[in-house]
Order: sequence, then structure tokens, then C-alpha cells
Amino acid sequence: MPSLRNVAVTAPYMHDGRFATLDEVIDFYARGVQNHPALDPALRTPDGTPRGFRISPEDRDALKAFLETLTDEAMLTEVKFSDPFRA
Repeated sequence: MPSLRNVAVTAPYMHDGRFATLDEVIDFYARGVQNHPALDPALRTPDGTPRGFRISPEDRDALKAFLETLTDEAMLTEVKFSDPFRA
């Protein structure tokens, strides 16, 4: 499973890069989950219907703020992490 470290600075999001912002990702899971054979069972109701999660505007803002706290500024600016092909 991928890490959430630096998630706020790693756009685009999702396996196909369809979302440019964390706001779009949160909106997708809150309202936009669509049925698909590969949809995780955790995103289905007991009868198999796709479901998002209900989230208040305040909790939505708090979730985004939390995700932004996972940004490691030192790692982002450390030269040794900037180019994996650099000796």
C-alpha cells in the first residue's frame, strides 16, 4: 500500500491521474463513487450498491488539513532525494 507521506504535493491522484487536487479526491469519495467490477467491497453497501461517505464541511476541511500535515518539507528540499539516478 502506498504511503500518504507528501500526499498533498503528489498530484495527480488516483490510478489514472483523473484528479488534480485533494479536494477532488475527497469529493469523489463523498459523492462520486461509481459502480465497477473492481470496486473495493469497503465502498459497497451490504446489497452491493456503491457508497461514498457522509462528511460535514467542517470534517472535510479537517480531513484535508490532516492530509496536508503529512507533508515532509525536509524531504522535499533534501538534494539527496531529488534525483534517484544521481550519484
